[in-house]
Amino acid sequence: MQNKMATKITLNQLYDIMYDHMDPTGWWPGRSDWEVIWSTVLIQNTNWKNVAQALKDLYKVSGFLPQKILTLTDEELTNAIKKAGFYTRKVKTIQNLATYFQKYDFDLELMQEMPKAKLRKELLAIKGIGSETADVILMYGLRKGEFVVDNYSYRLFECLGWKMPKYEKAKQIIEHDLTDFTLRNYQNFHAMIDTFNQEYKLPQDFEKSFLAGYCIIPPKEKGERFTKYCRD
Repeated sequence: MQNKMATKITLNQLYDIMYDHMDPTGWWPGRSDWEVIWSTVLIQNTNWKNVAQALKDLYKVSGFLPQKILTLTDEELTNAIKKAGFYTRKVKTIQNLATYFQKYDFDLELMQEMPKAKLRKELLAIKGIGSETADVILMYGLRKGEFVVDNYSYRLFECLGWKMPKYEKAKQIIEHDLTDFTLRNYQNFHAMIDTFNQEYKLPQDFEKSFLAGYCIIPPKEKGERFTKYCRD
């Protein structure tokens, strides 16, 4: 629990403090953008160790190319990704996603030049793709700056005094509050928040971390709820 003399910081200041204490480089590994994209589906409801094993098998049969994935039978794709678990659902999602990219002739560079609002709307229309997965695909595969409102960010921000609203509202508030953020900034922030949660069990170990003693200044938006320690 935070003490009543917690130092108030903006989201930008939080980013700087975390960056000074952490190394966000090398986040979301992948030999290609396609590997990163498929991993965003495979990581759902499992851990990275299982995903890494499934990716090795998927690479053997497809080279991660969506056009090759679309030639695989359901059984072949299932066998390739089964180590990631929940494979029945994930097979369909990967097939749906590959079919979507076919619409753009599998040209990621072309898609990277398109408005992110259009791409996000299209991704969210794909069965099996939720807000978090869509935003990770946009940020790492399509080079669009996005704030990913994952469970790790909910845990961290609550420790810092902010009970965030639901996904889309929280995303809107955060992206509006962050200033001069580039794609690299968004990628780094996502990496640092997730790594922080892996290094410290939240909320139990928050007070042992370098962020103990801080709380977030409420973004200028109506309807947010903050803990008593961060109120004026």
